[in-house]
Amino acid sequence: MWMRCSRVNWMSLFGLTLEQKNKIRDLLKDLVGVLVGSIIYAVSIDIFIQPNHIAPGGFIGIAIILNHFVPQLKVGLFTIIMNIPLLIVGLKRIGMRFFFGTILGTILSSIFIDILAPFLPQFQGEPMLAALYGGFLMGAGIGIVFRFYASTGGSDLLAQIIYDITGLPFGQSLMLIDVVIIIMSGIVFKDINVPLYSIIAELVSNYAVDLAQEGFISYRVAFIITEHPDRIKKVIFDEIGRGVTEVEVRGGFTGEGKTMLMVAVLHTEVMKIKRVVLENDPDCFIIIGNASHIIGLGFKSAKERI
Repeated sequence: MWMRCSRVNWMSLFGLTLEQKNKIRDLLKDLVGVLVGSIIYAVSIDIFIQPNHIAPGGFIGIAIILNHFVPQLKVGLFTIIMNIPLLIVGLKRIGMRFFFGTILGTILSSIFIDILAPFLPQFQGEPMLAALYGGFLMGAGIGIVFRFYASTGGSDLLAQIIYDITGLPFGQSLMLIDVVIIIMSGIVFKDINVPLYSIIAELVSNYAVDLAQEGFISYRVAFIITEHPDRIKKVIFDEIGRGVTEVEVRGGFTGEGKTMLMVAVLHTEVMKIKRVVLENDPDCFIIIGNASHIIGLGFKSAKERI
């Protein structure tokens, strides 16, 4: 209680408007989020990734390889050095807010990697476990940083620059960079198993990034073409409690006008919506696809998403 009261008094001393207070609150929330994500990311590198010579894709993989040749220069320092020219070149491509967030995330994560290393234990067990645990923690840290409009730098920006210069699609550019780094790790550390562990860490990390950003809940969108739209709408309202968007469409083969209903649901509601729709119109046509984000009434508000 006293913290809440003191905060209000402190704010009022400076005559801040409600909008200014909200901006300060959001800024502090972003800073704390990037700080927490950077620490988790650094811990994963120091405990699991670097001690086991795992070099997942991205600049962290290059930094681990370079540190093998020049141990006097720490992994975090290498990461900062590699990111500086890319950040300068990529300023116009990523926007000012994300640019400053990336600078903050890159500096914090790199500093924590080097500062925390002497105080953290090194996992010396089964390398496969190191790849799994390290990859998951690393992805969780990156995902948390992403949630607050920042990043830890790295090959994402490089892939974007390659795309702008050569036209090579972003996904292919990113995959090419990661493949080269992972192959190099096996050559440098003279261990054929290292690339395998690096691939596993990278895959687990990608999964954890999505999990950290979106949680365990996933979304689906159902497209239902039916001869009985009113009946289907009512049963969806009554039994599932979801809103329905009605779209007039025309069959490409028959040329007949039809009604398509679009419904956004949680993944746990998919079987239920299939059941209630087919019970009321066995001849309907249903397409159910994944939706990476849903923002709006009944799901997340825009404020919650940010």
